[in-house]
Amino acid sequence: MEYTLATDVPKSDALYKYSNPLKAQKNVTKYLGKNVLLYKSSRPSKKFMVHDDKLNKWVHFGSLDPPYEDYLKHKNKTRQRNYLSRATNIMGNWKYNKYSSNNLSIHILWM
Repeated sequence: MEYTLATDVPKSDALYKYSNPLKAQKNVTKYLGKNVLLYKSSRPSKKFMVHDDKLNKWVHFGSLDPPYEDYLKHKNKTRQRNYLSRATNIMGNWKYNKYSSNNLSIHILWM
């Protein structure tokens, strides 16, 4: 299966209504390293995906069902604070796994 790099998503794609793939790739590079690539998700309900080499699996993150603008798009500090307040209080071990979908959403789409 062919996957589309986030940096190759055309500006006419609906994904640009809700996020900024170029800024997201820049955040991936900062957070996960320059060798990690961001792709447009193959799931219609998600925005992006990255490959976790240690577990050899794809991690999808960023909601498109319903479609939400993330901080990369709207730049609204109040919405950012509200989202981060909700997301950082989610139970589980996501804090210790850089490749959890919650951790990726926080650091790639909302910081």
